[in-house]
Amino acid sequence: MSDLPPPPPPAGGGAVPPPPPPGLHATPSYAPSPYATATAPLKRIGGLTKAVIALTGVAGAIAVLTVIAAEVVAPDAEEFLAGSTTDEEFLEAAIPWVLASFLQGVAVVATAVVVMIWMFRMAANHRALHRTGTWGPGWAIGGWFLPPLLYIIPFLMFRELWRASDPSVPAHGDWRAGPASPLLTVWFVLYSIVPILLLFTQTSETFASINADETDLAESLTGSQWPSVLGALAALAAATVFIAVARRLAARHRRLTGEN
Repeated sequence: MSDLPPPPPPAGGGAVPPPPPPGLHATPSYAPSPYATATAPLKRIGGLTKAVIALTGVAGAIAVLTVIAAEVVAPDAEEFLAGSTTDEEFLEAAIPWVLASFLQGVAVVATAVVVMIWMFRMAANHRALHRTGTWGPGWAIGGWFLPPLLYIIPFLMFRELWRASDPSVPAHGDWRAGPASPLLTVWFVLYSIVPILLLFTQTSETFASINADETDLAESLTGSQWPSVLGALAALAAATVFIAVARRLAARHRRLTGEN
């Protein structure tokens, strides 16, 4: 029992209002939502949103740096193919490009993991708020792998998360009727469609570089770089758009859940 005295009656008389129902599961980080009653504790997304934005920006920037590093190494690759330098000299000159490529892969994987957790938490909150749609929390992970390379399920899930996060829809209201942000379509085109189109222009180079020796590597660096340049620019543009989407989606979701 609390030692605090009971609250005073409201001005004008009348009964003291009852406490919030236990179904709200309020925590110090949340204010009770005026729109819905949660059936499970709501999960915070503020910190994850910051991580998503930061990692997305880093991944986009490294994609551009990787292309720049390839352009810097291209003259050394040409000298190696002409027989002017040795294998060791060429590989030493290619270290910045190899390092940039490695960091790009690490940044992409780290971003993907954080985004999956971020999406999972929002979908779980929607389930607790009786706003479950087609794509449940499990699709926040599995959707990125089905189908491979074509991120249609994450695109559709983001549209659903956007609609379900609408704080203006009352409890048990029709949140599906609301519009989704057109930025999601722009992101999908830049992040999924454009890379697939560019992949067809460099398929032979891509598969040749999987088990490439020094000669194959040098030939790939001296070949046409315009698909890589366009891919890097598309990745940077996709990262920029996704950051805008993440900010707006998180703001909607936090207003819905009452996260401070």
